[in-house]
Amino acid sequence: MSQGDAREDHFRAEIAWDPAHGCSVGRVALRVRYAESDRMGVVFNAHYLTWFEIGRTELLRSAGTPYRTVEERGLNLPLVEASFRLRLPVRYDDVIVVETWVSKIRSRAISFTYNILHDEQIAAEGMTTHAFVRAADGRAVAMPDWLGGEIRKLAP
Repeated sequence: MSQGDAREDHFRAEIAWDPAHGCSVGRVALRVRYAESDRMGVVFNAHYLTWFEIGRTELLRSAGTPYRTVEERGLNLPLVEASFRLRLPVRYDDVIVVETWVSKIRSRAISFTYNILHDEQIAAEGMTTHAFVRAADGRAVAMPDWLGGEIRKLAP
């Protein structure tokens, strides 16, 4: 996906097999908004987690399982762990690409890995882990079969 193709009013997401990662990787281009930057024009660190969420949501959508459907079927995926490392500054009006892939599936949790690319260089990298939780009572559950079939197609 060309970084110059990002539109400010919507996301252009794609998913494709990536031999370097050995799995399917979702990619979505975004333009850094003014509100995401600090006084120096550099992106404030909390926004990386928002971009990870966008990448994760669009990966699931591209794989045929929008997060809205997951919730409508009574399942939530709350964040239980997150980490990221900033390598290069990203600034207001830069176009970035969020790469997202499933890095680990456990019976009651799933982990995603992310790269934030700017000018085809890794500006940030991170991971998040999410539990499978039944919405009705907030209890952790095993990944349901209806979701597992789609998700396992994405995993290495």
